Amino acid sequence: MAEEKPSYVREVLTSQTNLYAFLGSLAVGAVLSIPFGFGVGVVPLIAFAAGDILAAVHIPSLPTFRDKVDRRWRARVRQASREQLMMEIQKRSGKRTLPSANLRTYQRMYERVQSLYQRADTGHGRLAYRDVEQLDDVTLEYLALWLALLVMDDRAESVNLREVELKVAALERELAAPRPGTDLRQLQKARADYVAIIERHNRMLSRRRALEAAMLSMPDQLDEIYQTIMTLPVTEDVGTRLEEAIGKLRLQEDIEADLASDLADAVPGVAMPTPAAVARQRRLVAVGSSSRAG
Repeated sequence: MAEEKPSYVREVLTSQTNLYAFLGSLAVGAVLSIPFGFGVGVVPLIAFAAGDILAAVHIPSLPTFRDKVDRRWRARVRQASREQLMMEIQKRSGKRTLPSANLRTYQRMYERVQSLYQRADTGHGRLAYRDVEQLDDVTLEYLALWLALLVMDDRAESVNLREVELKVAALERELAAPRPGTDLRQLQKARADYVAIIERHNRMLSRRRALEAAMLSMPDQLDEIYQTIMTLPVTEDVGTRLEEAIGKLRLQEDIEADLASDLADAVPGVAMPTPAAVARQRRLVAVGSSSRAG
């Protein structure tokens, strides 16, 4: 997701409206040039160029225009991350069929978010579009969790833990009763390397349990948020409740850091799809809990 911010001036100049204005000016100029000559025919194009300059100066500073451009840019970035994550998941799965349960769960999460986008677009229930985007980021986190588990599976398969443990035991016996001429320093280093492999493997298993738990709870929490939003009165502002819920729904900072590290090491170019500004907005109260307490 390390993509440059959009150029607002370029968005103005390359917009569909501007393209239609240019084509219209070109057509009018062509029509006028037939009876009046090229000098008159070029007037619409000059007027278009002047209007374009004014538009490029003033329109990019409008908050509504910037918000619209930023929204499209964020959507493109999320879609690129989504496609890349899915491609890596399929690649890691190899010839194995993707787990249907995970696919169904992700599809349900995705459909829930799309439904909330529609609700935000219509202004129904005072739901902010930016709030829904944060929930959309959670669907990307689900894919990132799935990919991280596949990466861990590949690592686990590449290490025969039993064989490593046997080598450690053999080295310890040799260190306890070294033969003449044995280089004890080299044996100790070899033992330390094997022990480090075992420790890394065990740490990975611990992280895997945490990621599996997060992957299991995430869809249920998003479902709870969705149901709560859909049943709230249309006059109630859901922004505060949704912000609190997202804080509970998003990954804990330590899990998120491990996940980002695992993906960065194993799959270069696939970044953890968690905006830093949103990641700092962590709360402890879920939307469903708030509605029950109320």
